[in-house]
Amino acid sequence: MVLTLLKSGLKYGVDLSRIGVVIPAYNAEKTVGALIRELVGYGFTKDNVIVVDDGSIDGTAEVAGKIGAEVIKNTKNMGKGFALRRGFERAAAKKLDRIITLDADGQHRVTEISGFLETGLTYELVIGTRVIDQDRMPFLRNVVNRTTSLVISLLGQAYVPDVQSGYRLINLKILKKIRLKTNNFQTEAELVCKAARSGYRIGFTPITAVYDGERSYIRPMVDTIRFINMAVRFLWR
Repeated sequence: MVLTLLKSGLKYGVDLSRIGVVIPAYNAEKTVGALIRELVGYGFTKDNVIVVDDGSIDGTAEVAGKIGAEVIKNTKNMGKGFALRRGFERAAAKKLDRIITLDADGQHRVTEISGFLETGLTYELVIGTRVIDQDRMPFLRNVVNRTTSLVISLLGQAYVPDVQSGYRLINLKILKKIRLKTNNFQTEAELVCKAARSGYRIGFTPITAVYDGERSYIRPMVDTIRFINMAVRFLWR
Protein backbone atom coordinates (compact mmCIF):
# COMPACT_ATOMS: atom_id res chain seq x y z
CA MET A 1 0.00 0.00 0.00
CA VAL A 2 2.79 2.41 0.91
CA LEU A 3 4.52 1.70 -2.39
CA THR A 4 1.27 2.29 -4.27
CA LEU A 5 0.78 5.81 -2.93
CA LEU A 6 4.46 6.64 -3.10
CA LYS A 7 4.42 5.70 -6.78
CA SER A 8 1.29 7.81 -7.18
CA GLY A 9 3.01 10.74 -5.50
CA LEU A 10 6.09 10.39 -7.68
CA LYS A 11 3.90 10.11 -10.78
CA TYR A 12 2.35 13.48 -10.04
CA GLY A 13 5.56 15.09 -8.80
CA VAL A 14 4.29 15.18 -5.23
CA ASP A 15 6.39 14.95 -2.08
CA LEU A 16 4.04 13.42 0.48
CA SER A 17 6.21 14.67 3.34
CA ARG A 18 5.12 18.18 2.34
CA ILE A 19 1.42 17.34 2.58
CA GLY A 20 -0.40 17.29 5.90
CA VAL A 21 -3.74 15.76 6.82
CA VAL A 22 -6.24 17.64 8.98
CA ILE A 23 -9.02 15.58 10.59
CA PRO A 24 -11.70 17.40 12.61
CA ALA A 25 -13.09 14.83 15.04
CA TYR A 26 -15.95 14.70 17.50
CA ASN A 27 -16.72 11.49 19.42
CA ALA A 28 -14.98 9.42 16.76
CA GLU A 29 -13.07 6.90 18.87
CA LYS A 30 -14.56 3.97 16.92
CA THR A 31 -13.37 5.16 13.52
CA VAL A 32 -10.48 7.61 13.85
CA GLY A 33 -7.89 4.97 14.70
CA ALA A 34 -8.47 2.94 11.55
CA LEU A 35 -8.40 6.12 9.45
CA ILE A 36 -5.04 7.24 10.87
CA ARG A 37 -3.51 3.80 10.38
CA GLU A 38 -4.67 3.77 6.77
CA LEU A 39 -3.20 7.21 6.13
CA VAL A 40 0.13 6.22 7.68
CA GLY A 41 0.05 2.93 5.78
CA TYR A 42 -0.28 4.86 2.56
CA GLY A 43 2.81 6.96 3.20
CA PHE A 44 1.83 10.01 5.23
CA THR A 45 4.07 10.70 8.21
CA LYS A 46 2.39 10.38 11.60
CA ASP A 47 3.38 13.85 12.79
CA ASN A 48 1.79 15.40 9.69
CA VAL A 49 -1.56 13.79 10.51
CA ILE A 50 -3.27 16.41 12.66
CA VAL A 51 -6.40 15.35 14.55
CA VAL A 52 -8.38 18.19 16.09
CA ASP A 53 -10.54 16.70 18.84
CA ASP A 54 -13.42 19.13 19.12
CA GLY A 55 -14.39 18.56 22.75
CA SER A 56 -15.16 14.85 22.46
CA ILE A 57 -16.49 13.08 25.54
CA ASP A 58 -15.14 9.71 24.43
CA GLY A 59 -11.59 8.47 23.81
CA THR A 60 -11.02 10.13 20.43
CA ALA A 61 -7.91 12.06 21.52
CA GLU A 62 -6.43 9.06 23.33
CA VAL A 63 -6.90 6.73 20.35
CA ALA A 64 -5.34 9.21 17.91
CA GLY A 65 -2.46 10.07 20.21
CA LYS A 66 -1.65 6.46 20.96
CA ILE A 67 -1.17 5.76 17.25
CA GLY A 68 1.18 8.72 16.95
CA ALA A 69 -0.87 11.41 15.23
CA GLU A 70 -0.55 14.98 16.44
CA VAL A 71 -3.61 15.79 18.55
CA ILE A 72 -5.04 19.24 19.20
CA LYS A 73 -7.80 19.12 21.77
CA ASN A 74 -10.52 21.71 22.30
CA THR A 75 -11.75 21.76 25.88
CA LYS A 76 -15.33 22.02 24.64
CA ASN A 77 -17.19 21.53 21.37
CA MET A 78 -16.51 24.63 19.28
CA GLY A 79 -17.78 23.52 15.88
CA LYS A 80 -16.29 21.82 12.83
CA GLY A 81 -15.15 25.08 11.29
CA PHE A 82 -13.27 26.09 14.41
CA ALA A 83 -11.58 22.67 14.48
CA LEU A 84 -10.57 23.02 10.84
CA ARG A 85 -9.15 26.47 11.44
CA ARG A 86 -7.00 25.17 14.30
CA GLY A 87 -5.77 22.38 12.07
CA PHE A 88 -4.97 24.83 9.29
CA GLU A 89 -2.99 27.02 11.68
CA ARG A 90 -0.96 24.05 12.86
CA ALA A 91 -0.26 22.90 9.31
CA ALA A 92 0.91 26.40 8.41
CA ALA A 93 3.18 26.44 11.49
CA LYS A 94 4.73 23.20 10.21
CA LYS A 95 5.40 25.03 6.91
CA LEU A 96 3.63 22.39 4.86
CA ASP A 97 2.71 23.12 1.26
CA ARG A 98 -0.73 21.56 1.12
CA ILE A 99 -3.19 19.67 3.27
CA ILE A 100 -5.78 16.97 2.80
CA THR A 101 -8.92 17.33 4.91
CA LEU A 102 -11.28 14.44 5.52
CA ASP A 103 -13.88 13.46 8.07
CA ALA A 104 -13.15 11.21 11.02
CA ASP A 105 -16.21 8.98 10.67
CA GLY A 106 -14.78 6.72 7.96
CA GLN A 107 -16.99 7.90 5.10
CA HIS A 108 -14.00 8.90 2.95
CA ARG A 109 -11.74 6.39 1.21
CA VAL A 110 -8.03 7.04 1.55
CA THR A 111 -7.45 5.09 -1.67
CA GLU A 112 -8.99 7.98 -3.63
CA ILE A 113 -6.28 10.46 -2.62
CA SER A 114 -4.51 9.88 -5.94
CA GLY A 115 -7.40 11.69 -7.66
CA PHE A 116 -6.73 14.75 -5.50
CA LEU A 117 -3.01 14.63 -6.26
CA GLU A 118 -3.62 14.50 -9.99
CA THR A 119 -6.22 17.26 -10.02
CA GLY A 120 -4.04 19.31 -7.66
CA LEU A 121 -1.46 19.70 -10.41
CA THR A 122 -3.79 22.26 -11.98
CA TYR A 123 -5.96 23.58 -9.17
CA GLU A 124 -5.21 25.20 -5.79
CA LEU A 125 -8.34 23.82 -4.17
CA VAL A 126 -9.65 20.35 -5.02
CA ILE A 127 -13.04 19.23 -3.71
CA GLY A 128 -14.19 15.63 -3.65
CA THR A 129 -17.63 15.40 -5.26
CA ARG A 130 -19.91 12.67 -3.94
CA VAL A 131 -21.21 11.71 -7.35
CA ILE A 132 -21.25 7.94 -7.04
CA ASP A 133 -23.38 7.60 -3.91
CA GLN A 134 -25.28 10.91 -4.13
CA ASP A 135 -28.67 9.19 -4.05
CA ARG A 136 -27.70 7.27 -0.92
CA MET A 137 -26.75 10.39 0.99
CA PRO A 138 -28.93 10.85 4.09
CA PHE A 139 -31.89 13.10 3.29
CA LEU A 140 -30.86 15.91 5.64
CA ARG A 141 -27.33 16.07 4.26
CA ASN A 142 -28.67 15.98 0.69
CA VAL A 143 -31.00 18.95 1.21
CA VAL A 144 -28.39 21.06 3.01
CA ASN A 145 -25.70 20.22 0.46
CA ARG A 146 -27.80 21.01 -2.61
CA THR A 147 -28.98 24.30 -1.14
CA THR A 148 -25.58 25.53 0.01
CA SER A 149 -23.90 24.41 -3.22
CA LEU A 150 -26.34 26.48 -5.28
CA VAL A 151 -25.91 29.59 -3.13
CA ILE A 152 -22.11 29.39 -3.00
CA SER A 153 -21.93 28.80 -6.76
CA LEU A 154 -23.80 32.07 -7.23
CA LEU A 155 -21.77 33.99 -4.63
CA GLY A 156 -18.41 32.67 -5.79
CA GLN A 157 -19.33 33.02 -9.47
CA ALA A 158 -18.08 29.48 -10.07
CA TYR A 159 -20.01 26.24 -10.22
CA VAL A 160 -19.39 24.10 -7.12
CA PRO A 161 -21.40 20.84 -7.16
CA ASP A 162 -20.60 19.67 -3.62
CA VAL A 163 -19.64 22.59 -1.42
CA GLN A 164 -20.18 20.70 1.86
CA SER A 165 -17.80 17.86 1.00
CA GLY A 166 -15.18 17.59 3.74
CA TYR A 167 -12.74 15.66 1.52
CA ARG A 168 -10.38 18.24 0.02
CA LEU A 169 -6.87 19.13 -1.04
CA ILE A 170 -6.00 22.71 -0.10
CA ASN A 171 -2.93 24.68 -1.12
CA LEU A 172 -1.91 26.57 2.01
CA LYS A 173 -1.15 29.70 0.03
CA ILE A 174 -4.94 30.18 -0.11
CA LEU A 175 -5.09 30.36 3.66
CA LYS A 176 -2.28 32.93 3.72
CA LYS A 177 -4.39 35.27 1.63
CA ILE A 178 -7.93 34.78 2.94
CA ARG A 179 -9.22 34.95 6.49
CA LEU A 180 -11.83 32.51 7.70
CA LYS A 181 -14.21 33.88 10.32
CA THR A 182 -16.88 31.23 10.85
CA ASN A 183 -16.74 28.32 13.29
CA ASN A 184 -19.30 25.73 12.23
CA PHE A 185 -20.45 23.82 9.16
CA GLN A 186 -20.56 26.96 7.01
CA THR A 187 -16.76 27.30 7.21
CA GLU A 188 -16.23 24.88 4.33
CA ALA A 189 -18.56 26.98 2.17
CA GLU A 190 -16.84 30.17 3.32
CA LEU A 191 -13.48 28.79 2.21
CA VAL A 192 -14.80 27.92 -1.25
CA CYS A 193 -16.46 31.29 -1.79
CA LYS A 194 -13.46 33.32 -0.63
CA ALA A 195 -11.01 31.19 -2.61
CA ALA A 196 -13.08 31.61 -5.78
CA ARG A 197 -13.43 35.36 -5.28
CA SER A 198 -9.67 35.63 -4.70
CA GLY A 199 -9.01 34.07 -8.09
CA TYR A 200 -7.86 30.62 -7.00
CA ARG A 201 -8.71 27.74 -9.28
CA ILE A 202 -11.14 25.15 -7.92
CA GLY A 203 -11.13 21.62 -9.29
CA PHE A 204 -13.12 18.51 -8.52
CA THR A 205 -12.48 14.80 -8.29
CA PRO A 206 -15.14 12.09 -7.86
CA ILE A 207 -15.24 10.29 -4.52
CA THR A 208 -17.24 7.53 -2.92
CA ALA A 209 -18.89 8.52 0.35
CA VAL A 210 -19.61 5.54 2.58
CA TYR A 211 -22.68 6.08 4.75
CA ASP A 212 -23.16 3.51 7.48
CA GLY A 213 -25.79 5.07 9.70
CA GLU A 214 -23.34 7.45 11.39
CA ARG A 215 -24.85 10.40 13.21
CA SER A 216 -24.87 13.77 11.49
CA TYR A 217 -24.09 16.75 13.72
CA ILE A 218 -25.69 19.24 11.35
CA ARG A 219 -28.51 21.13 13.09
CA PRO A 220 -30.95 22.12 10.34
CA MET A 221 -32.40 25.32 11.77
CA VAL A 222 -29.30 26.66 13.51
CA ASP A 223 -26.83 25.84 10.75
CA THR A 224 -29.16 27.10 8.02
CA ILE A 225 -29.49 30.43 9.82
CA ARG A 226 -25.71 30.62 10.19
CA PHE A 227 -25.26 29.89 6.50
CA ILE A 228 -27.81 32.53 5.48
CA ASN A 229 -26.07 35.05 7.74
CA MET A 230 -22.75 34.31 6.06
CA ALA A 231 -24.30 34.58 2.58
CA VAL A 232 -25.92 37.94 3.42
CA ARG A 233 -22.55 39.31 4.57
CA PHE A 234 -21.00 38.29 1.26
CA LEU A 235 -23.81 39.97 -0.68
CA TRP A 236 -23.51 43.12 1.43
CA ARG A 237 -19.84 43.38 0.49
